[in-house]
Amino acid sequence: MNIPCDVPQLDWFKDLKLPKFRTADVVGLEIRDCSSIIYTNDKGQEVNVARSTGTDYINLDKIKTSIEVNGIQVDVIPPVILTDGTSIDGFTRGGALKSLGQEKWIYLVIKLRDGSSIENLKDELGLGCNNHSPSKPATPEDFEIRLRNWITRQKIEGISPAVQDCINWWNDIPHTFTQVLVENRCNKILNTIKASSSMVSFDKPKAELTVIEILKDKLPQNSKVIAINNGNTSYLKRAFFEALEVVKEGKKPFAVGFLQGVSSEKADGERKKVVNEIARMNKLFRVAAEKYNTDHTFELLSIEGFVPQALDIENFDELVKV
Repeated sequence: MNIPCDVPQLDWFKDLKLPKFRTADVVGLEIRDCSSIIYTNDKGQEVNVARSTGTDYINLDKIKTSIEVNGIQVDVIPPVILTDGTSIDGFTRGGALKSLGQEKWIYLVIKLRDGSSIENLKDELGLGCNNHSPSKPATPEDFEIRLRNWITRQKIEGISPAVQDCINWWNDIPHTFTQVLVENRCNKILNTIKASSSMVSFDKPKAELTVIEILKDKLPQNSKVIAINNGNTSYLKRAFFEALEVVKEGKKPFAVGFLQGVSSEKADGERKKVVNEIARMNKLFRVAAEKYNTDHTFELLSIEGFVPQALDIENFDELVKV
């Protein structure tokens, strides 16, 4: 059907199987004024909190174009609202219908189930209902932000969720992520939350300023502080090359470590990992330095060419020389 259209008909969705939710009861399909749907809070801010970055306006354009070209899909759940018109799922489709000038549309009306909270409802529907083409599925980051909120609500009630509780929460919502990803993300979030309550938080600039303030005039002359965190190996490699730049400047690297996302009881183990990795990198550097001492033409890295990429310009059977 073309959009905008006259008043839609409920029987367009007669073959649609209405869903069942853990946190809400389905009232049914209703025709509502598009302008009556509540997408914002009392401050005029959009309340699409299931998305870590809010509504994706690029995806809105895709859905708008899809509606213009293909019409409305009547084999998927229409936008979901509470009885008072508050939008729970379908922010992007609602925005697309509004921008296309549609005045009335069909909505799936639901009612919060006794014993369920509005936040649990948003978790289930806001993350799990994005199965309509060309919808943008919820990302791991979307799940993470809602999981943090869920953990906070549990703690307010005096409950401290374990990793398996978080995994169960995640898996209760429809998703297509691997269980390895789910477990890793749940572990990461719990570790970060635990660290925030037992460790002072630092980033690189703050850590470096703190060291300068601690040492004051005791900092060795002509040295430059380099703060190194316990992130993945790429962070340590970046710090290693930062140290080479400092040496080039005629200064001496003064390296200190700091931890991120680590609880106090795991701090010693993580610090040892950083020390061991730096020792390994220094060993590699010494091997390269010894090689240079015996052969001054030795280069640690030398670009031999570039992978051919320009269509109809570069030969794909040889490297590109610069």
